[in-house]
Amino acid sequence: MKLVLYFRQFRTPITMRDAARFIFIVSTLFLLSSHPSAAQDFSGVTSFLDQIVQAITGPIGIAISALAVMAIGFSFMTGRMDWTFAVAVILGIAIVFGAASFVEGLGTA
Repeated sequence: MKLVLYFRQFRTPITMRDAARFIFIVSTLFLLSSHPSAAQDFSGVTSFLDQIVQAITGPIGIAISALAVMAIGFSFMTGRMDWTFAVAVILGIAIVFGAASFVEGLGTA
């Protein structure tokens, strides 16, 4: 109990100016202490994501799209075709293969 009363006498109120000064000092030290590892580029992540896009829009994506169109044709042949499913598949194929060129066009603008 005496220890708590002893430390209470050193307690002073913290003002907004003190808090702002502390935040400024901490952020300045953080920015000045950057390591070379923090300045690396994201070439590994970029190449990984580019490979995923190439796989989806490449031969694998074409084969999957062909299978989806075949499924629509088979359901049409058997008389069980749902038009909403057919439209959704066709729109999905258009979005998958048009997305890369659409985003590339946005990047150059």
